[in-house]
Amino acid sequence: MTSSTPVPRLRAVAAGAAVLAVLARLASIFLWPPDADASHARMLAAAALHPDRWAAATAAETVAWVAAGFAVLTSVHVVTGRGRLLTHLGGWMYGASLVILGLVGAAMNSVTGTLAGEPHRALMVGVQDDLGSATLSALVALVMLGELCPLLFAVGLARARLVGWWYLVASVLALVGYVVTSDSSDHLVVLLGFVPLGATWLALGGVLAGSRRLDEFPGTQTPAPVSQSL
Repeated sequence: MTSSTPVPRLRAVAAGAAVLAVLARLASIFLWPPDADASHARMLAAAALHPDRWAAATAAETVAWVAAGFAVLTSVHVVTGRGRLLTHLGGWMYGASLVILGLVGAAMNSVTGTLAGEPHRALMVGVQDDLGSATLSALVALVMLGELCPLLFAVGLARARLVGWWYLVASVLALVGYVVTSDSSDHLVVLLGFVPLGATWLALGGVLAGSRRLDEFPGTQTPAPVSQSL
């Protein structure tokens, strides 16, 4: 039985999700108040001083990661020939890690926003420390997994000739940019670190929404008519 690519409507939705992910991430970068990535005490202070910005940034960032994850997970079905193994292996783990990271991050940021509105700030810092230590190891492992899988995904897409090898270079730069800027609260620094990742998301949206039928690219197959499928 031949594999089939996602229906055009789903590809179009996923392409839109890739663009939405970039826009939402850009919005979140500039919405986060100062010290959003500082110590727990300073994070709580920032959330208490800017509760609306904190909530908006949390929502935008959640949309960004989940939308990007949806786009990646949809795109893995495009490649059914050359590059299939790497695209599927890297894409499934990459997409899943983006979705989970978005949901876990939303939960943690929402808790921070809630604790920031409570009295006895010193006590709330202790609660935040306890919550952070309980989830930090799992979150770090998830982030590391999410950082490595895009490279496999990029190689698979390049081997399938859906993107150029520049996509792999951009993925490496995205990994470096994340590591270098992950602890920064400077909006411009974080923006510069996001540029390569944003470029890969937009390119993925272009693949999904390309004017040519995806099954015309090398590495894909045209679904067989129903009457001929086994």
